[in-house]
Amino acid sequence: MTTAVEPRNNTVKARGITFHYVEWGEPDAPVLLLLHGITSQCRIWDPVAMALQDRYRVVALDQRGHGDTTWPEDGDYTAEAFALDLEALVDLWGFDTFDLVGLSMGGMNSMAYAARHPDKIKHLVVVDIRPSINREKRPGRDMDKHISEHGHPEMPDIDSAIKLARLTNQITPDAVMWHRLQHQMKQLPNGKWQNKHDARASYYWEPANLWDELPKIIAPTLIVRGGKSEVLQDKTVEDMIAAFPNAQVVTVPESGHTVPEDRTEEFIAALESFLAG
Repeated sequence: MTTAVEPRNNTVKARGITFHYVEWGEPDAPVLLLLHGITSQCRIWDPVAMALQDRYRVVALDQRGHGDTTWPEDGDYTAEAFALDLEALVDLWGFDTFDLVGLSMGGMNSMAYAARHPDKIKHLVVVDIRPSINREKRPGRDMDKHISEHGHPEMPDIDSAIKLARLTNQITPDAVMWHRLQHQMKQLPNGKWQNKHDARASYYWEPANLWDELPKIIAPTLIVRGGKSEVLQDKTVEDMIAAFPNAQVVTVPESGHTVPEDRTEEFIAALESFLAG
């Protein structure tokens, strides 16, 4: 088949929200569903999708309040809301069984779905996230509160947004950061640029405690951690390996939290090897 360099853009309505998602590959190929993190959107997965589109129907979703998906009027960003979204979308798409990959918040949502529907998931990949998070101790909590109340800052251009991102992220390559932000920001009528996702999303996010759910996940599971990330400590990884019925871990040494962006080739290699069994 001829591989595409741009995905197919689609929308679907579920639970009062219009969800945007992109697809790569043949419609009748095995499904690989990709979920982004709390501050991101579906197009971060483009390099991964391009690498696997010859073997999979790759679907990357803009989750509620992110990217080009609409925002919930009530600001509901609970773990339960994300899980119910995924259940509704999988039913609408008619997926029988599929592989599921989630980064950060998307990893928590993936674990929650896989525990509820263990028969649906062929392989699960959880990228740099714990099964539980104390939302009050998340880094940047005060800034998240300020943004939820006053909105995202307006930037003169995308380069300025990259410079701001560099204050907390020195690892993601410039070209990758540019790709993310050109899809994540919108130009305002005044010519300035602003983040697309709901300003309430990060502050209102309410993660679940999934430790008791992990034993229900029967699919082979790959835990991916960034070697320079502080999210997954050794003890936490050991406890996750013990809790999952069938799990393994791979560490990408020079990566931070956003492994698929920070070290794309290493992530793709680990993913391909795992999915191949």
